[in-house]
Amino acid sequence: MKPKIVILSHAFAPFLSGAEFFVKEIVERLGENYDFVILTSRFQKSLLKTEKMPGCLVKRVGFGLPFYLDKFLFLLAAPFYALKEKPAILHCVMESYAGIALIIFKFFNKKIPTILTLQCGDLDHPKKQKKIPAWLWRKIHTAPEYITAISSALAKRAQKLRNSPDNIFVIANGFNSQEIVFNETKIPYRIVCAARLSWEKGIEYLIKALPDIRKDFPETRLALIGKGKERDTLEKLAADTGVADIVGFRGFLEHQEALREIAKANVFVCPSLAEGLGNVFLEAQACKTAVIGANVGGIPDVIQNSFNGLLVPPQNSQAIALAVKKIFQDPILAAELIQNGFETVQKFTWENTASKINDLYQSIIDDCHSERVGMSF
Repeated sequence: MKPKIVILSHAFAPFLSGAEFFVKEIVERLGENYDFVILTSRFQKSLLKTEKMPGCLVKRVGFGLPFYLDKFLFLLAAPFYALKEKPAILHCVMESYAGIALIIFKFFNKKIPTILTLQCGDLDHPKKQKKIPAWLWRKIHTAPEYITAISSALAKRAQKLRNSPDNIFVIANGFNSQEIVFNETKIPYRIVCAARLSWEKGIEYLIKALPDIRKDFPETRLALIGKGKERDTLEKLAADTGVADIVGFRGFLEHQEALREIAKANVFVCPSLAEGLGNVFLEAQACKTAVIGANVGGIPDVIQNSFNGLLVPPQNSQAIALAVKKIFQDPILAAELIQNGFETVQKFTWENTASKINDLYQSIIDDCHSERVGMSF
């Protein structure tokens, strides 16, 4: 009989982003080795309560209520659903709702080993830290026996809160290399940013950099791919800054279409104020596009400054402008950044991620088996 592993992820298919792709890729690759049960929020009444998916059984918690309500139902109910499953391991993904659910689970069962995967760099931003009680933030990180983090920055956060580096592992997210497009013809002086239109992504600083860039390169154009509640604010900023004519708000694009747009660009820029890892930088590098990112969170795990991309200070439009102009005016540098980025990104694969997660699962299961054998004597 295969060991049962229950994964708590407050969102899952059909709602997929970085953390959810992590879950999807892990269960699809390791489903032959383990009996995976994914507990997630229902969110919509049209979604099945129980659904078989590749590598796993998905069980949706809640009544299909509006998005934020089912999140809270998940937080309270998922721990008890997990207890009924009697897993060999409980694996919680994301240090928000799933992290709190893990605390509740541990209150009722301290014997089942637990893993928490840290994915969210946004929560380190002071603006969000103000909303999280310090005691709860610490408890989220100290309750699990094991922690995996998608970047060294998140691992350091866990080490600080746990006062120990023990049982903390950096296991980065990957990307599907089969989806990558890198044979598109480059459009001169074209900048692309693919990101959620929210304050965390720092897009306002990219827009503010455009007047300076356009002085030297009048043909500059910026394509913004993504949707979000900041769109109206950013459109007004573009108009007020005098660059509305060179900023294209493309809205949501299907993944393949977004990758094609990135592949056509001379440079990809995303000046995030906080970031867990930044998978979109990996995709841009794989698309053979030069990348510029802010020196925050897990982005330095992906971008080595002046080797496979350029890093700029956060909230700094002048630095963004200088970095973009540097790439525009130096095709030799751009070619070096692109080639080094393409080579570096090859290690960020889901196969590698799944292999490391499998090693952790096996280590935990072997340790538990050894303890039971020891107790029998």
